[in-house]
Amino acid sequence: MVVLGLETSSRLGSVALWRDGTLLGERVLAQGLNHGALLFVELRRLHEEAGVAPAGLDLIAVSQGPGSYTGLRIGLATARTTAHALGKPLLGVPSLDVLAENAAHDVANVATVLDAKRGEVYACLYTRSGGRLERQTPYRVVRPCDLELPVPCVALGDALSRYREAFARPGVTLAPEEAWRPRAAVVARLAAERYKRGSRQALHAVQVLYLRRPEAEDVWERRHAKL
Repeated sequence: MVVLGLETSSRLGSVALWRDGTLLGERVLAQGLNHGALLFVELRRLHEEAGVAPAGLDLIAVSQGPGSYTGLRIGLATARTTAHALGKPLLGVPSLDVLAENAAHDVANVATVLDAKRGEVYACLYTRSGGRLERQTPYRVVRPCDLELPVPCVALGDALSRYREAFARPGVTLAPEEAWRPRAAVVARLAAERYKRGSRQALHAVQVLYLRRPEAEDVWERRHAKL
């Protein structure tokens, strides 16, 4: 099974091709993601470098968020367009699930924390069972000081840059910075595993996992409430 993975929830997005347990190629969007055209350029380069034509894909996988509102919308629109044009299935994978896979395989408890701005983080807790990470909590928005963590555990995600002191607790190991970013290769791998276990989604059913309204909407509402 050849899977195309798109990860656009973070500042540095990525795209990857995965086939039967092997990473065929991965490209990082080093300049960030401000326009959908950039993503299509990187996808074309990825296919050329890996020697896999779009028609050879079996599954399209996309990170659902939470994360960058603009990036997530671009990523999902691109994934839907690609899946529809090729007549291929589409699966969404929550970004926090993707991020959790960056933890070492011998880590029993994992806390994923992404910077949600406004003094909050997107968070989820996982426990390893039978060699696989299992989600223990809902995906949520919470203040760092209010997030209860199991001990011992490993915390990872870009929220550690802004809120390191809040997570530097006894029994909590802070992952190195290279483990803070979700990767498209993991999006593709998780989607392949879930698809083989029977997971299916209609194109319109794959939605962005925002967890809360964009800040721009709140600002607009406050401004117009004064009129």
